[in-house]
Amino acid sequence: MHALVAEQAGRRPNATAVTFGEQELTYAELNTAADELAVRLRAAGVGRGARVGVSLSRDLSLITTLLGVMKAGASYVPLDPSYPSQRIEHMITDSGVAVVVTESDGKPALTVHDDAPKGVAGEVAAEDHAYVIYTSGSTGRPKGVGVRHRNVAALLTATKDFQFDTEDVWTFFHSYAFDFSVWEIWGCLTSGGRLVIVPQEIARDPQEFHRLLDEQRVTVLNQTPSAFAQLLSATGDRDLAVRLLVFGGEQLDSRMLLPWLDARPEDRCRVVNMYGITETTVHCTWTTVTRRAALAGSKSVGVAIPGWSLRVVDPKGRRVPPGVAGEIVVGGAGVADGYLGRPELTAERFPSGPDGARLYRSGDRGRLLANGELEHLGRLDDQVKVRGHRIELGEIKAALLADPAVLAATVLVNRRGDAGDVHLDAYVVGPEAEPTALRDRLTSSLPAYMLPSTITPVPELPLTGNGKLDTTRLPAPIRPVRRAVEHEAGETGRLGQIWAQVLGGPVGLDDNLFLVGGNSLLAARIAAEIRRESLGDVSVQQVYRHPTIRALAGMLGTKS
Repeated sequence: MHALVAEQAGRRPNATAVTFGEQELTYAELNTAADELAVRLRAAGVGRGARVGVSLSRDLSLITTLLGVMKAGASYVPLDPSYPSQRIEHMITDSGVAVVVTESDGKPALTVHDDAPKGVAGEVAAEDHAYVIYTSGSTGRPKGVGVRHRNVAALLTATKDFQFDTEDVWTFFHSYAFDFSVWEIWGCLTSGGRLVIVPQEIARDPQEFHRLLDEQRVTVLNQTPSAFAQLLSATGDRDLAVRLLVFGGEQLDSRMLLPWLDARPEDRCRVVNMYGITETTVHCTWTTVTRRAALAGSKSVGVAIPGWSLRVVDPKGRRVPPGVAGEIVVGGAGVADGYLGRPELTAERFPSGPDGARLYRSGDRGRLLANGELEHLGRLDDQVKVRGHRIELGEIKAALLADPAVLAATVLVNRRGDAGDVHLDAYVVGPEAEPTALRDRLTSSLPAYMLPSTITPVPELPLTGNGKLDTTRLPAPIRPVRRAVEHEAGETGRLGQIWAQVLGGPVGLDDNLFLVGGNSLLAARIAAEIRRESLGDVSVQQVYRHPTIRALAGMLGTKS
């Protein structure tokens, strides 16, 4: 991978490679900075086959570090600084990183782990790992997926139909611990484009993000459907320079794209839906979403990209005919080689096909259509995707059960609110299981996107006659509301109406948005609705700083 970037540096050394606000790096500067870090890493003993943890904020140094790690012969292990310390410590220990790169005085600093494998001398090969990304694990232990240079190179080769070139401008929007970022970063830099790093505060604010897309003349935009829905909600169909819009990370409701498609000729902006999994290198299918397909509400994720293969099988692994639902199994050039240190799980999820080639059992439910395209029908197990993040409900349950106050627990996925947003609702048994305190304690072990929207104490978990959980007998999720305020007079009442509409239920004057089911996407929607109602020019960051109706009303100068 790094050789492909170096190739671009040789061809166009003075072309801008990466921008972050007013800062930028040319391809020559990026390549030189990565070389310098690689020298430091080798001096610390890092060699071919080693793993290097990277825990940096989103800026220019993050890109040079990821590139420098690969130049040193190692694979990078993203350790998002926003993750809880317990989760980061597990990933460090589980992956056996030789060095962790952190930030000190604005520069990358190295912490050497003397007891970890340092790798060996020698040139990097296509079979070596480029990165290791951790996905949610049902036992409460995230599992590491090692992806090789050849896997990523195959993905970039397979998608040449997109005709990426040196005139393209990409955004780096997603967390680098989410594999969509692999596509964003390396898809751009290996094709000679310009990568625009989106600051976290702008990524959370659809209006500011739209402004960035416009000012930077972005041509290649990659989004999860949830994030793009927020962008459309806040900005409508205002024109942009985007020529390729790629969706991934979660299921797409194609009908939501009609305003975008109605405003643009299909030959001016191609809209593509791609299905993929970390274990199969970001993407494995593609389909162009036309206005006709969107009107029909198509759920197709298309056909396998060149070099990948798809089959749908029954519980015994036998292929099922078109139209019959079963488990989606992926083969081909993108299939990773398994989970770090988990041979039994690897054997279960990565079986060999009839020809001896490795396959990946996705755990996703789907069916092949008569035209050969794949329709994605959700999950077979307790794994879900929330705003693009893959989550094992079992991991949240395990974190709850690890709390001394919890005797039993379960977690359900529900949709509510005016846009049917996904919420994680937890139910716990235990006389001392107090929801607010319990949720506060969960923040030490679970990242923000895995925290339950609600935690409801129950005397026991109801069971069916055959001993399985009877979800129909669970009460409605309890939301910690003191007093609904949407019927208040004046602008405070109007704020209450907006919050209730977006959150799908009444909200108290002093309820913290992020403790009653809120998240970054819903905060963005609240800000957009406040602006639409002409209550004030509110940004998402202001909603973060004033997360209650009383605080927000005070900021706006209203009377509560």
